[in-house]
Amino acid sequence: MREDMKTVIADTFTHMLEKEDLDKITVKRLIEECRISRQTFYYHFHDIMDVLDWAFKKATQEVAEKSLKAENRMDAVRFFVSFVREHRSKLERLLYSRKWVQIEGMLVESAMMYLDTLVRVKAPDLSISYDDREVLLRFYASGMVGVLLQYAGKQRVNEERLIMQIERIITGKM
Repeated sequence: MREDMKTVIADTFTHMLEKEDLDKITVKRLIEECRISRQTFYYHFHDIMDVLDWAFKKATQEVAEKSLKAENRMDAVRFFVSFVREHRSKLERLLYSRKWVQIEGMLVESAMMYLDTLVRVKAPDLSISYDDREVLLRFYASGMVGVLLQYAGKQRVNEERLIMQIERIITGKM
């Protein structure tokens, strides 16, 4: 039941984010939309940024699960790029938030989680130290987030070419 309530709160928050900037969403307004008590909210989350972080992690898990079922790397990257396209308006709202630095860190952590999941499943024999793996994942995640955010706001993006380019970068072919 606890996860269900967290999902309700996060989904309500996400719907609110479609219509307004993050800086205007307060705990008070969120609990009113959810029709829950303040105590219920604070039982599940510390603050609005905690809701955002949980929502990012949940969405990342879902995208990773879909990506792992993909027939090839291109389709795996396609899931990630499609997710960014589908949530473009929300991401743009986050870009202009006063908490952008914290949000960017959450996005990079989510991308790292996504890439780490793919590596563990698709390349389980990868022999690399923990420290090197951490730096490598952060490097690729930071790059992916940066590139996707740059292209997310543009209407005329050749998405297939972008997917091929990202896949070539990830595989070291570019």
